Amino acid sequence: MNFRQFPKFQLLAVLAALAPSPAQAWGPQGHEIVAQIALGDLTPAARNRVARLLGGPAMMVHDSNWADEVRDQRRDTAAWHYVDIPLAAPGYDPRRDCRNQDCVVAQIENDLRVLSNPRLSDSVRAEALRFLIHFVADVHQPLHAEDHGDKGGNQVRVTIGRYRANLHRVWDSEVIDALGPAGAIAGSITPAERKAWASGTPAQWANEAHAIARDQIYPPLAGRREVRLPRDYAYRQAPVVRMLLAKAGVRLGFLLNRALK
Repeated sequence: MNFRQFPKFQLLAVLAALAPSPAQAWGPQGHEIVAQIALGDLTPAARNRVARLLGGPAMMVHDSNWADEVRDQRRDTAAWHYVDIPLAAPGYDPRRDCRNQDCVVAQIENDLRVLSNPRLSDSVRAEALRFLIHFVADVHQPLHAEDHGDKGGNQVRVTIGRYRANLHRVWDSEVIDALGPAGAIAGSITPAERKAWASGTPAQWANEAHAIARDQIYPPLAGRREVRLPRDYAYRQAPVVRMLLAKAGVRLGFLLNRALK
Protein backbone atom coordinates (compact mmCIF):
# COMPACT_ATOMS: atom_id res chain seq x y z
CA MET A 1 0.00 0.00 0.00
CA ASN A 2 1.33 3.44 -0.93
CA PHE A 3 0.47 5.58 2.10
CA ARG A 4 1.60 8.76 0.33
CA GLN A 5 -1.57 8.69 -1.78
CA PHE A 6 -3.73 9.40 1.30
CA PRO A 7 -4.35 12.83 2.83
CA LYS A 8 -3.24 12.95 6.45
CA PHE A 9 -6.71 12.37 7.99
CA GLN A 10 -7.33 9.39 5.69
CA LEU A 11 -3.92 7.93 6.49
CA LEU A 12 -4.66 8.07 10.21
CA ALA A 13 -8.00 6.33 9.64
CA VAL A 14 -6.34 3.57 7.62
CA LEU A 15 -3.62 3.01 10.22
CA ALA A 16 -6.21 2.93 13.00
CA ALA A 17 -8.28 0.41 11.10
CA LEU A 18 -5.31 -1.88 10.56
CA ALA A 19 -4.10 -1.74 14.15
CA PRO A 20 -5.51 -4.36 16.52
CA SER A 21 -7.60 -2.89 19.32
CA PRO A 22 -10.13 -4.09 21.88
CA ALA A 23 -13.80 -3.63 21.12
CA GLN A 24 -15.16 -0.34 22.36
CA ALA A 25 -18.92 -0.26 21.91
CA TRP A 26 -20.13 2.82 20.06
CA GLY A 27 -16.72 4.50 20.33
CA PRO A 28 -16.19 7.63 22.45
CA GLN A 29 -18.73 9.76 20.61
CA GLY A 30 -21.52 7.23 21.00
CA HIS A 31 -20.99 6.96 24.75
CA GLU A 32 -20.99 10.73 25.07
CA ILE A 33 -24.28 10.94 23.15
CA VAL A 34 -25.90 8.43 25.52
CA ALA A 35 -24.62 10.27 28.60
CA GLN A 36 -25.78 13.63 27.24
CA ILE A 37 -29.30 12.33 26.62
CA ALA A 38 -29.46 10.85 30.12
CA LEU A 39 -28.15 14.03 31.70
CA GLY A 40 -30.99 15.98 30.12
CA ASP A 41 -33.53 13.54 31.57
CA LEU A 42 -32.31 13.63 35.18
CA THR A 43 -34.53 14.93 37.94
CA PRO A 44 -33.07 17.81 39.98
CA ALA A 45 -32.34 15.41 42.85
CA ALA A 46 -30.53 12.90 40.66
CA ARG A 47 -28.62 15.66 38.87
CA ASN A 48 -27.39 17.07 42.18
CA ARG A 49 -26.25 13.65 43.39
CA VAL A 50 -24.44 12.96 40.11
CA ALA A 51 -22.72 16.33 40.46
CA ARG A 52 -21.65 15.50 44.01
CA LEU A 53 -20.27 12.08 43.10
CA LEU A 54 -18.46 13.08 39.91
CA GLY A 55 -17.57 16.71 40.61
CA GLY A 56 -20.20 18.34 38.42
CA PRO A 57 -23.09 17.28 36.19
CA ALA A 58 -21.09 17.72 32.97
CA MET A 59 -18.60 15.14 34.28
CA MET A 60 -21.22 12.52 33.46
CA VAL A 61 -20.45 13.07 29.77
CA HIS A 62 -16.73 13.52 30.40
CA ASP A 63 -16.53 10.21 32.30
CA SER A 64 -18.68 8.22 29.88
CA ASN A 65 -15.60 6.53 28.40
CA TRP A 66 -13.76 6.02 31.68
CA ALA A 67 -14.58 2.29 31.76
CA ASP A 68 -12.76 1.82 28.44
CA GLU A 69 -9.83 3.94 29.55
CA VAL A 70 -9.12 1.78 32.63
CA ARG A 71 -9.44 -1.63 30.98
CA ASP A 72 -5.70 -2.05 30.43
CA GLN A 73 -5.05 -1.46 34.13
CA ARG A 74 -8.10 -3.43 35.31
CA ARG A 75 -8.22 -6.45 33.06
CA ASP A 76 -10.76 -8.18 35.25
CA THR A 77 -13.32 -5.70 33.94
CA ALA A 78 -12.89 -6.57 30.24
CA ALA A 79 -15.72 -9.12 30.15
CA TRP A 80 -18.10 -6.65 31.81
CA HIS A 81 -18.58 -4.72 28.55
CA TYR A 82 -20.53 -7.39 26.67
CA VAL A 83 -22.62 -10.54 26.95
CA ASP A 84 -22.02 -13.58 24.73
CA ILE A 85 -25.53 -14.66 23.76
CA PRO A 86 -25.19 -17.31 21.01
CA LEU A 87 -26.32 -15.71 17.78
CA ALA A 88 -28.95 -18.37 17.06
CA ALA A 89 -30.34 -18.30 20.62
CA PRO A 90 -33.72 -16.68 21.32
CA GLY A 91 -32.27 -14.59 24.14
CA TYR A 92 -30.20 -14.20 27.29
CA ASP A 93 -29.66 -17.13 29.65
CA PRO A 94 -27.62 -16.08 32.73
CA ARG A 95 -26.39 -19.61 33.46
CA ARG A 96 -25.07 -19.99 29.93
CA ASP A 97 -24.09 -16.41 29.07
CA CYS A 98 -22.99 -14.81 32.33
CA ARG A 99 -21.04 -17.21 34.49
CA ASN A 100 -19.53 -15.65 37.60
CA GLN A 101 -21.42 -12.45 36.71
CA ASP A 102 -18.79 -11.65 34.10
CA CYS A 103 -21.06 -9.91 31.62
CA VAL A 104 -22.56 -6.49 31.05
CA VAL A 105 -26.06 -7.51 32.21
CA ALA A 106 -24.89 -8.59 35.66
CA GLN A 107 -22.55 -5.65 36.05
CA ILE A 108 -25.26 -3.11 35.32
CA GLU A 109 -27.34 -4.74 38.04
CA ASN A 110 -24.38 -4.80 40.46
CA ASP A 111 -23.44 -1.18 39.80
CA LEU A 112 -27.04 -0.12 40.26
CA ARG A 113 -27.16 -1.83 43.69
CA VAL A 114 -23.95 -0.09 44.76
CA LEU A 115 -25.06 3.32 43.50
CA SER A 116 -28.42 2.96 45.26
CA ASN A 117 -26.83 2.27 48.65
CA PRO A 118 -26.29 5.56 50.54
CA ARG A 119 -24.38 3.74 53.28
CA LEU A 120 -21.43 3.18 50.95
CA SER A 121 -18.70 5.76 50.50
CA ASP A 122 -18.93 8.39 47.78
CA SER A 123 -15.80 7.03 46.11
CA VAL A 124 -17.27 3.53 45.82
CA ARG A 125 -20.57 4.86 44.51
CA ALA A 126 -18.80 7.20 42.07
CA GLU A 127 -16.94 4.28 40.52
CA ALA A 128 -20.19 2.34 40.18
CA LEU A 129 -21.75 5.38 38.52
CA ARG A 130 -18.92 5.67 35.99
CA PHE A 131 -19.24 2.00 35.10
CA LEU A 132 -23.03 2.25 34.90
CA ILE A 133 -22.93 5.22 32.51
CA HIS A 134 -20.71 3.23 30.17
CA PHE A 135 -22.30 -0.21 30.46
CA VAL A 136 -25.85 0.93 29.76
CA ALA A 137 -24.58 2.18 26.40
CA ASP A 138 -22.63 -1.04 25.83
CA VAL A 139 -25.63 -3.32 26.35
CA HIS A 140 -27.47 -1.51 23.53
CA GLN A 141 -24.70 -2.18 20.99
CA PRO A 142 -25.85 -5.24 19.00
CA LEU A 143 -22.34 -6.64 18.58
CA HIS A 144 -21.90 -6.57 22.37
CA ALA A 145 -24.90 -8.85 22.83
CA GLU A 146 -24.09 -11.76 20.53
CA ASP A 147 -21.61 -14.59 20.11
CA HIS A 148 -20.94 -15.91 16.61
CA GLY A 149 -17.41 -17.14 17.24
CA ASP A 150 -15.96 -13.94 15.76
CA LYS A 151 -15.28 -11.87 18.89
CA GLY A 152 -18.26 -9.59 18.37
CA GLY A 153 -17.52 -8.99 14.72
CA ASN A 154 -13.86 -8.14 15.29
CA GLN A 155 -12.85 -11.12 13.15
CA VAL A 156 -15.19 -10.22 10.27
CA ARG A 157 -13.09 -8.21 7.83
CA VAL A 158 -15.08 -5.71 5.80
CA THR A 159 -14.33 -3.42 2.89
CA ILE A 160 -16.35 -0.29 2.19
CA GLY A 161 -15.05 1.38 -0.96
CA ARG A 162 -11.31 1.63 -0.25
CA TYR A 163 -11.79 1.58 3.50
CA ARG A 164 -10.90 -1.65 5.27
CA ALA A 165 -11.78 -2.43 8.86
CA ASN A 166 -13.74 -5.03 10.79
CA LEU A 167 -17.46 -5.25 11.38
CA HIS A 168 -17.21 -4.21 15.03
CA ARG A 169 -15.23 -1.09 14.20
CA VAL A 170 -17.77 -0.11 11.56
CA TRP A 171 -20.52 -0.30 14.20
CA ASP A 172 -18.36 1.47 16.79
CA SER A 173 -17.46 4.46 14.68
CA GLU A 174 -18.66 4.69 11.08
CA VAL A 175 -22.33 4.27 11.95
CA ILE A 176 -21.99 6.99 14.59
CA ASP A 177 -20.34 9.37 12.15
CA ALA A 178 -23.27 8.88 9.77
CA LEU A 179 -25.76 10.25 12.31
CA GLY A 180 -24.86 13.91 12.00
CA PRO A 181 -25.09 16.37 14.94
CA ALA A 182 -25.36 14.58 18.27
CA GLY A 183 -27.87 17.04 19.68
CA ALA A 184 -30.36 16.13 16.99
CA ILE A 185 -30.83 12.67 18.53
CA ALA A 186 -31.97 13.98 21.91
CA GLY A 187 -34.24 16.52 20.25
CA SER A 188 -35.90 13.86 18.11
CA ILE A 189 -37.10 11.72 21.06
CA THR A 190 -40.84 12.15 21.53
CA PRO A 191 -42.58 12.15 24.93
CA ALA A 192 -44.29 8.89 23.97
CA GLU A 193 -40.94 7.27 23.19
CA ARG A 194 -39.45 8.45 26.48
CA LYS A 195 -42.38 6.97 28.37
CA ALA A 196 -42.18 3.66 26.49
CA TRP A 197 -38.40 3.29 26.76
CA ALA A 198 -38.01 4.25 30.44
CA SER A 199 -38.73 0.70 31.56
CA GLY A 200 -37.41 -2.83 31.38
CA THR A 201 -34.33 -4.62 32.67
CA PRO A 202 -30.73 -4.97 31.46
CA ALA A 203 -31.53 -8.52 30.33
CA GLN A 204 -34.44 -7.30 28.22
CA TRP A 205 -32.28 -4.57 26.70
CA ALA A 206 -29.60 -7.12 25.86
CA ASN A 207 -32.24 -9.25 24.16
CA GLU A 208 -33.32 -6.29 22.03
CA ALA A 209 -29.74 -5.65 20.90
CA HIS A 210 -29.14 -9.37 20.33
CA ALA A 211 -32.21 -9.60 18.09
CA ILE A 212 -30.87 -6.80 15.89
CA ALA A 213 -27.54 -8.60 15.50
CA ARG A 214 -29.27 -11.89 14.77
CA ASP A 215 -32.02 -10.66 12.44
CA GLN A 216 -30.48 -7.61 10.72
CA ILE A 217 -26.69 -7.44 10.92
CA TYR A 218 -25.56 -11.02 10.32
CA PRO A 219 -27.98 -12.42 7.69
CA PRO A 220 -26.57 -10.29 4.80
CA LEU A 221 -23.06 -11.56 5.63
CA ALA A 222 -24.13 -15.15 4.82
CA GLY A 223 -21.52 -16.57 7.22
CA ARG A 224 -18.56 -14.93 5.46
CA ARG A 225 -15.58 -13.63 7.43
CA GLU A 226 -14.53 -11.29 4.61
CA VAL A 227 -17.20 -9.18 2.99
CA ARG A 228 -17.58 -6.04 0.90
CA LEU A 229 -20.31 -3.77 2.23
CA PRO A 230 -22.19 -1.11 0.26
CA ARG A 231 -20.62 2.34 0.32
CA ASP A 232 -23.71 3.70 2.06
CA TYR A 233 -23.80 0.89 4.65
CA ALA A 234 -23.33 3.26 7.61
CA TYR A 235 -26.11 5.55 6.40
CA ARG A 236 -28.46 2.59 5.93
CA GLN A 237 -27.89 1.66 9.57
CA ALA A 238 -28.38 5.21 10.85
CA PRO A 239 -32.08 4.88 11.81
CA VAL A 240 -31.56 1.78 13.98
CA VAL A 241 -28.39 3.23 15.53
CA ARG A 242 -30.16 6.49 16.34
CA MET A 243 -32.92 4.51 18.04
CA LEU A 244 -30.46 2.39 20.05
CA LEU A 245 -28.50 5.40 21.30
CA ALA A 246 -31.72 7.21 22.18
CA LYS A 247 -33.05 4.20 24.06
CA ALA A 248 -29.75 3.85 25.93
CA GLY A 249 -29.81 7.50 26.97
CA VAL A 250 -33.42 7.41 28.14
CA ARG A 251 -32.86 4.17 30.04
CA LEU A 252 -29.70 5.43 31.69
CA GLY A 253 -31.61 8.47 32.90
CA PHE A 254 -34.40 6.17 34.09
CA LEU A 255 -31.96 4.09 36.15
CA LEU A 256 -30.19 7.09 37.66
CA ASN A 257 -33.43 8.81 38.63
CA ARG A 258 -34.51 5.62 40.38
CA ALA A 259 -31.17 4.99 42.09
CA LEU A 260 -30.53 8.59 43.16
CA LYS A 261 -33.92 9.65 44.50
